[in-house]
Amino acid sequence: MKRIVLIIASLALVVGMLTACSKPAEPTEPEVVYTNPLQDVRVRQALWYAIDWETITDTLWNGNVTPAPKSLVPEGEWQASGLTDYSYNPEKAKELLEAAKWDSEYVLKAVYYTGNLLDSITAIQAYWAEVGVKMEFQLLTDNLTVQLWTPPADKVNGPSEVDWDIAFAGTNALTLGEYYLRYHSTAANNSTIPYDAELDRLVEVIKTAVTTEDQKAAFNAMQKYVNEKVYTLPMFYLPSWIATSDKLDMKGNEAGNDQFSYTKNILDWTIARDDKTMYTNTGAVSALEHTATNPGLFWHQEIVFDRLINASPALVPTDGSLAESFTVSEDGKSIEFVIRSGVKWHDGVDFTAEDVKWTLEYYPTIPGANALMTGVFGDIKAITVDGNKLNVEFNNVQPTALTIFSQWAILPKHKLEKVDPALFSADTFWQKPIGTGPFKVQEVKLGQHTILTRNNDYFKPGTGNIEKIFMYPSTDQGDPNLVTNALAGTIDYAFVKDAAQVEQIRALPNYTVDTVNVTFTRYAFINMFPRKE
Repeated sequence: MKRIVLIIASLALVVGMLTACSKPAEPTEPEVVYTNPLQDVRVRQALWYAIDWETITDTLWNGNVTPAPKSLVPEGEWQASGLTDYSYNPEKAKELLEAAKWDSEYVLKAVYYTGNLLDSITAIQAYWAEVGVKMEFQLLTDNLTVQLWTPPADKVNGPSEVDWDIAFAGTNALTLGEYYLRYHSTAANNSTIPYDAELDRLVEVIKTAVTTEDQKAAFNAMQKYVNEKVYTLPMFYLPSWIATSDKLDMKGNEAGNDQFSYTKNILDWTIARDDKTMYTNTGAVSALEHTATNPGLFWHQEIVFDRLINASPALVPTDGSLAESFTVSEDGKSIEFVIRSGVKWHDGVDFTAEDVKWTLEYYPTIPGANALMTGVFGDIKAITVDGNKLNVEFNNVQPTALTIFSQWAILPKHKLEKVDPALFSADTFWQKPIGTGPFKVQEVKLGQHTILTRNNDYFKPGTGNIEKIFMYPSTDQGDPNLVTNALAGTIDYAFVKDAAQVEQIRALPNYTVDTVNVTFTRYAFINMFPRKE
């Protein structure tokens, strides 16, 4: 009996083994092999979780900036709801890195071009080291467009055309599209994100959103997708600061977002100086910056030139400037401008509608030009001139067109029409440019000062007494000599980008610092193409 039981048990065991052998194996997800470890979304999420931005903003920025744990877009009307909060969670970061099999010997190569980010980047280096991620960084100075925003020829596989993994940067956004339009696979400044069909689709939706409701829906969808994928790493939101001395009276005009152009009515301002000179910054260091990238960051861009229409300090398009008036068609695809007559360039040549037509056609051909601007101007189907009327017809609806027309300067055709667009930024025109604006360039001493003088032939004369503007040299990174000049009493108006300088100037008895809340986000670009050899 025992033998029979033993045989049955043995048979059962054999049958069980055979059944087990014949049973299909549980499916396993194949391991993805990445040509760049940053292609793994878990790594990108871990990098975000690993940084304690509350501590960085409180200690290094004295609470003058706000952490950005969810989106490039600040909290408020335009930030999407339901976003993942990537606030400091080092354990979560380690868990994600372990799941992604992060190689602790891999060294991230980082770059930056804004000097006041140095302390923050040093802190990030330490936080990442705590979770097992090494990072080295360096400051970029020359040819930033080439070193930062050159896309690869192969937009799917690369290799990268830029020599870094992380680029610490920032955008003072005119519209939210400035953050997200560059994500499209065909964008001229997309140097970091391989082709993603869903990302391209979301960008196309943004491009066609006209009403405020449609725009919010489009931007919300984009925020949710990018929040999950972490294509860029938001750091913090930076306000803008305007410092003024007690010698300057702006006659009730508001301080606005000085990254861009807005109605300052500067010809109405008064200065309590015997020489009727106002002292400011943003003068030339190595050359006067052209207008194709930044529309108003430097004083000469804003007041040596004019735009077709004006904008409020909040950057909302308002009334006409070089255009006396404008009318948008019912379908939103064309705008008619009535061009102001009697306006002259600073060299005495008549300004005409042909200058406008040529400028709108020329801007999109300039390498490295602002993508938001070229996206609008590049979509122009036809420009027709009939006397002092100019009609711009677009292929598609352009919801940001009026905003763009309020920002980008009209250029003199007779001075620049023969300039190769590839050589635009280096042309001698920018040594002493001419415009139609309320002030004109008198003298440029590179690295020392730039002097502008009042345009007495301006079509809107003004009631103020400022005859001259003396500009100390500074770059888009800021003005290192600002506090020194303020201590000497030789700054009357300054656009301040450094929170530490704000604290120092606020302590001076003869100065006022206004905080202007703007959509200005500091963030890191994450390069997902294989690193350039």
